[in-house]
Amino acid sequence: MHNRRKAYVLLLLSTFAVSSVPWIAGTAAPAAAAAATKATTAAAVTEISTLAKLSSIKLGTTLSVKLSDVGIFSQNGGNILTYTLTYTNTAGSSVNLVNYFSKVVTPGGSIIKGTAVSADASKKKIASKETASVTYYANIGTASSVKGLKISMYGWNFSAANYEQRIGTFTVPANYSLSALQGENKKIELNSIPVTSRASLLQIYKYNGKVYAKVGVTLTNLGTKVLTDPGYSLYLKSSGGSIFTLALDQGSSEYKLQPQEKKTLYYMTEIPAYMNLTKMTLQIAKLDETLKLYLPVASYNLPAASTADFTIAAGATKKMSISSNIVDMQLQKATVYSENGNGIWTYQLRVKNTGSQSVTLPSYVLSVKSAEGYNFPITTTAFSSLTLKPLEEKIITLGASIPLELAQDKLQLQVIPPASEDTDRIILPVAYFTIPYNLESDTHVLSESGVTNNYGTFGVTLQSLQRLPWGNEDLVQAKLSIRNSTSKTVTLPKLSGILKVDQNDLTSSSQLVIDNDTTTLAPGASLQVAVLARVPYTLDYRQTKIILQETSGEDVTQFLSLSTTDGAVTSIAPLAAGEAFKITTTGKKASVKERLTTVYKSSSAKLVYSEVEMNSEETRQADLSRLYAQFKTADGQYFEATANQSELSTSPEGKTLVTFWAKVPTAVDTSSLQLYVGQGVAEGKLTAAGTAATGYVNTAAIPLTATEVTAQTSLTNITMFPYTLAISNSTGSITEGSSNFTLAVNYILSQDTSYQMGEYGHKLILHFSDPFGQYFEKSLTLGTDLTTGTYTTYTTTFSSNLYQTLGGGNYTLTLYDEFEGQRIALGSQVFTIDVTAKATATPTATATDTATPTPTPSPSSATGAGGS
Repeated sequence: MHNRRKAYVLLLLSTFAVSSVPWIAGTAAPAAAAAATKATTAAAVTEISTLAKLSSIKLGTTLSVKLSDVGIFSQNGGNILTYTLTYTNTAGSSVNLVNYFSKVVTPGGSIIKGTAVSADASKKKIASKETASVTYYANIGTASSVKGLKISMYGWNFSAANYEQRIGTFTVPANYSLSALQGENKKIELNSIPVTSRASLLQIYKYNGKVYAKVGVTLTNLGTKVLTDPGYSLYLKSSGGSIFTLALDQGSSEYKLQPQEKKTLYYMTEIPAYMNLTKMTLQIAKLDETLKLYLPVASYNLPAASTADFTIAAGATKKMSISSNIVDMQLQKATVYSENGNGIWTYQLRVKNTGSQSVTLPSYVLSVKSAEGYNFPITTTAFSSLTLKPLEEKIITLGASIPLELAQDKLQLQVIPPASEDTDRIILPVAYFTIPYNLESDTHVLSESGVTNNYGTFGVTLQSLQRLPWGNEDLVQAKLSIRNSTSKTVTLPKLSGILKVDQNDLTSSSQLVIDNDTTTLAPGASLQVAVLARVPYTLDYRQTKIILQETSGEDVTQFLSLSTTDGAVTSIAPLAAGEAFKITTTGKKASVKERLTTVYKSSSAKLVYSEVEMNSEETRQADLSRLYAQFKTADGQYFEATANQSELSTSPEGKTLVTFWAKVPTAVDTSSLQLYVGQGVAEGKLTAAGTAATGYVNTAAIPLTATEVTAQTSLTNITMFPYTLAISNSTGSITEGSSNFTLAVNYILSQDTSYQMGEYGHKLILHFSDPFGQYFEKSLTLGTDLTTGTYTTYTTTFSSNLYQTLGGGNYTLTLYDEFEGQRIALGSQVFTIDVTAKATATPTATATDTATPTPTPSPSSATGAGGS
C-alpha cells in the first residue's frame, strides 16, 4: 500500500511538471521551427495517415488496447504530443484503468509518462462489453516528428523494480504522417459531434503590398445535432515550422452546420512574401482550460498553393462564398457615351444566389480604376441590406463618369467588401471586373431593342421622336413602347424621365407621362410612355438621349437608356380632310375632328378661330382630355392657340365643343392651316379642368378648312353656332317732332344643346343705321339679351336731335359676330320707318341712346359711338 501511494505521488509530480509549461497562443515557435526534422530517406516512401494496421496489445485476459491516433502541436515551452488509446473490455464486468498506464519514448530516448487530457480524466473504468477511447498528452520538448516514437503500456507489479511492468509497446510506423494526406478525408470530433473534414484549398493573395494565404476546410456534420463554432484555433504551418494564426474569412462568418450538411469554411492569414509555399499544413488545436495547454485536434497536408487573381475577364462570372452559399457576380453589360469631356458609363452587375438558403450580401464598396492609377468611387445603396432568396437574381445598375483623357478601354470595376469592426479581420477585394469598351449604340425608330434590369427583360421600341412647337420654345417628345418579354407578370417601379440633347441636360423641364397610369405588365403586355422636355426653338442638336430611372431618396437607379440621332426626329403627318383624331387613353377615349374654322379679319390683325368636336367613346360618364393646340401655317409658322373647353364630365356618346383661337399678323397666309392638337399634360399627368398644361402628348395634325362667312341680304337665317337667329320683322317708329326712335325686332332664337361647351365668348352686334347716316350699336348676349324661343320681340330706343325733322325713309339693321374684339358681318336688311303724326299733348321722351354728332360711314370694322 505504501508503494502504491509512492507511485501515485510520483504520477502527480509528473503531471505537475508537464502542466507547468507556459505557452502563448497564436505566436510562432522559433525553437520548434529550428528543431524541425528533415526527411533523410534515400528512396521515396509512401506515407500513411492511419494506425489501423497496428496490432492491439493484450492488457489482460479480457482487456485489450489499440493505438488509434497520434498528434503533435508545436508551441513555446515544449511541443505537446497527444495520443489516443482505444480500450476494449470483453468481460462481463467493468475493468478499472487505474491498474494500467502508458509512457512515451521519443526518438531521442526520453521517456515521459502520458496523462489523460481533462476531457477524459474522469474515464477510470471500461464497462462490460464496451470499447472506449482515452486521449493522453505529454510534453516532448523540441521533438516535432513521430518517426521512431514508441508508446509503451505498463501495469502495476509490486514484485518488479519500481512496481512497474511493461506489457507491450506500440511503435509508430516510419512512414506515418501526422497530417491527413492531400485530398484525404479525416474523421474528427468537434464539440463531441462526429465530423468528416478535409483541407480543400490553399490560395495566395497579393494586395496592397502584402501577401495573404487563404485556406479552405470542408466539413460534413455526421451527427444528429447542429454543429456551431467549437472555438478551436486553426494555424497555417510552413515546411520550415513557422506557424501563423488563421482567422475565419468574412464570407464564412456563419459557422453553423445542420445534421448531414456539408459546408466549406475559409480562413485567412498574412504571411511573409519570402516564405516557401511548398508542403504547408493546416493544424487545428483546442485549448484545455484546465491544463492551460493547446492540444492538437487534427492536421492536414494542404494542396499545392495557387496564386489567386482578382481580375475577372469580361463577361466571366465570379463565384463567391457568402455564409457558405455560392453567389454569382457578373458584370453583365457596360456601355459608354461622351458628354462634356467625360465618358458616361452605365454598368449592369448581376448577382444570383445559387445556394439553398437566403443570403444577405455585404454592403460592397465599388469603384472604377483606370490603367493610369486613378480611382473613381461609385455611390450606390443597392447593396444595403440586399438579401437574395435561393436562386434569386438581381440586376444592379451603376453609373460612373470618367474623364476622356484616361484610357476608356482599360478600366476595371473593383468590388471590395466593407470595412470590418474587427480590425484584425483581413479584407480582400471580391473581384476586379474587366470593363468591356462598348459605345452606346443608336436606337432606330420602330426597331425593338432588348433591355434587362432588376425588374425583368423588356422589349423597348422608340415609336416616335418629335420636335413640336411650345410657345416661344420647342417641345421634344420621345414616345416609347415597353413590352414585358418575360413569362412572369412584372410590377414596375415609380419612374421618372429625362431627356438630354447633345451636351444639354433638360432634366429641369423633363417629365414622363405613362399612358393609362399602367404599373403592372402581364407577360407579353406593353405600355406606352412619353418623355418630353422643352428646348429653345433656335437650338440645333444632333443627338437625343432618353433615360428612364427610379429614384428612391438620394439613390437613383437607371431603368433604361436610349440614344438616337437627329435623323430619328419624325414629322407629324396630317390627317386626311374630315378624318377624326383618336384618343385611346383609358377612361378618356374619344374622337376629335374639325367642325368649323373661320378667320376674323381687320385692318390690323387676323384672328384664326376653329371649333372641334370631341365625341366621347366611353361607356360611362367621363372627364375627357384637356386639349392643347397650335396653329401651323403652310410656311411653317406656329401660333399657340387659346382653348375654351367645358369643365364638366361628358356622358357616354356625348359631344364636347372645344374652341381654339389665335391672333396672327394680317400678312400671314391662313389658307392652308393645320391644327396641331394633343392631350395637355403637367407634372407627368394629363391635365384636369382648370390646370395649366406644361406640355402635350399624343399629337395629331388636323388639316383645317377655313370657311369664308358671306354676309346675307336678309336676317331670316343667321347662324352663330350653337344658335340660329331668324328676324321675321322689324319696325322702326317715330313721332313727328320727337328725338326718340323706337326699334322693335321680332325674332326666333334656337339653340343646339347636343354639345357641352365652355363659356360662350361670342357677342351679337346689332348695328342700326338711320337715313342721316348715323349709326347705333347694341352688344347682345345670345341666350340672355335675346332669349331662346319663338316670336319674341326685342325693343330698344335711339335718340338724336335730327330725328325731330325726320319725316320717313328707311333704316338698315346689320348683324355682326364679334369675338375677342374681331368681327364678321353675318347679314343686313333694310326696313321702313313708320312716322306717327304728333299728338296734341306729347310727353317728353327720355333718350336712352345718344347719337354721334358726326356720322361714321364705315361701321363694319369698328364699334360705333352709340352705347350698348
